[in-house]
Amino acid sequence: LEENTTERDSDKDCLLFEFSSEPLLPCFHVQVSLTQFCNWFLLTDVLKRLKMSSRIFRARYPHLEVVSLSRAELWRQVSVSQVSSASASPYRGNNKEEEDKEEEEEGLVDLVRCVPELQRLLGSSIHIIQEDEEEEEEEEETLTNTGKPHSR
Repeated sequence: LEENTTERDSDKDCLLFEFSSEPLLPCFHVQVSLTQFCNWFLLTDVLKRLKMSSRIFRARYPHLEVVSLSRAELWRQVSVSQVSSASASPYRGNNKEEEDKEEEEEGLVDLVRCVPELQRLLGSSIHIIQEDEEEEEEEEETLTNTGKPHSR
């Protein structure tokens, strides 16, 4: 019986809200291995927000997954997975000189996996609303909208 409950719970829809006093960093849904398809931040964006070097970040947070992906592969996946490829570009905001300089480098970009702990470090709070919570709210609305007089 517990297994069935767990399966049902995992099948339920939920809404995830992310709130922050600062603009949210761009997040890219890309595949970095055969089995792993999830959301990633550019490590450079994370480092700028946290105001720290890559070496310090990796030393303080060794459990946060950082991977390297070729710029061409990142751009290919982003252009396929995002709604608007122009605004989803990982090169957004760079001028032509910066893009040329980056292309001259190794051609790799570091990504850090988007996990709740990292989102909190970046100043975001995460709120998840489960399907059964929505049903309870709908039931409460039904009870209050039955036409019965209620005091205010």
